[in-house]
Amino acid sequence: MTHAFTLEVSGIDPTRPNYEDPLYEAGCNDALIVVRDGVVFLDFEREAPSFDDAVKSAERDVIIAGGRVVRVRCCP
Repeated sequence: MTHAFTLEVSGIDPTRPNYEDPLYEAGCNDALIVVRDGVVFLDFEREAPSFDDAVKSAERDVIIAGGRVVRVRCCP
């Protein structure tokens, strides 16, 4: 099952060259990266057995990349 959600992330500097590489290398290759007013958002469509599993695995990937999840937003 595919679950759609957005993570607001801190600890990733979007002004640094190739800032998105650690995210993709950590497993966030199923996310669209959006930077709005200097804030990084990851729009996910992640396959997992449950919504909670999808969010937990995405958060784990963000932490591996050196970031921290500030907020989770559900998508319809």
